[in-house]
Amino acid sequence: MKVDYHMHLEMGSLTLDYLEQFWRQAQAAGLDEIGISEHGHNFYQYEKIMGHLRTGEDAYPRIIQWLSRKFTLDLDDYVALIEAGKNRGWSLKLGLEMDYIPGKEAEIAAIIDAYPWDYVLGSIHFLGKWGFDFSPEVGWPDKDINSAYEAYFTALLEATSCGLFDSITHPDLIKIFGHQASIPLEPYYDAMVAALSETDTCVEINAAGLRKPVGIIYPHPEFLQKCHEADIPLTLACDAHYPSDVGRGLSEALELARSVGYTHFATFSDRQRSLQPIG
Repeated sequence: MKVDYHMHLEMGSLTLDYLEQFWRQAQAAGLDEIGISEHGHNFYQYEKIMGHLRTGEDAYPRIIQWLSRKFTLDLDDYVALIEAGKNRGWSLKLGLEMDYIPGKEAEIAAIIDAYPWDYVLGSIHFLGKWGFDFSPEVGWPDKDINSAYEAYFTALLEATSCGLFDSITHPDLIKIFGHQASIPLEPYYDAMVAALSETDTCVEINAAGLRKPVGIIYPHPEFLQKCHEADIPLTLACDAHYPSDVGRGLSEALELARSVGYTHFATFSDRQRSLQPIG
């Protein structure tokens, strides 16, 4: 069985015609099942969680501009679309990628509880009001790289420890533009593995890094090795934002997973996890 559980419709539209392009590409890539996991910030229901990131003197002008175009869609329409695709016989899962924002756990939980998700991904894209993966020109020129890594893994640990998510996605996204910390990261890896184990949360292997300036898969092999040794289940992702990227890099991701010892990956239905053998 081959799956890809992380992709987004946001560059197109919430229509069956556009969704079908993702499913047809999945079939062409030899996938048996795909999960759509739209970003929470595209929906008006998420504005109560992230809307403050575009306000105040400490907000970033380009991020203010970007967020001004978000929070426009309705989660009800999104859920109905995926259900309609399922009814056409397409092997789809209903997912959502939710930014973890400290202090907004109750609001995040309310959205999770309100809809029949198959799985929910947890991610970190913001450190305070800084969207660190937005552009290498936004924030990074003024940041100390080691401090940025420390802040990222601290936030990621909080996201994992809250226990709201089924899998933690692209778990070292902070490296996206190629910035490398000079401090040891093993203590952060160990803390993350402990939190994943404590909350029974999966870790995601994400091939999108191959298409980014860093040019390598998320997460680092050392981190993934530690996850395997602790029996942390694995979810598979290519993080497509266009139909053409569905399944792209999955073979390389599976090769990395095998290299650290993984023999199975996780699939979900109604937030219930099953393990499937890596072919």
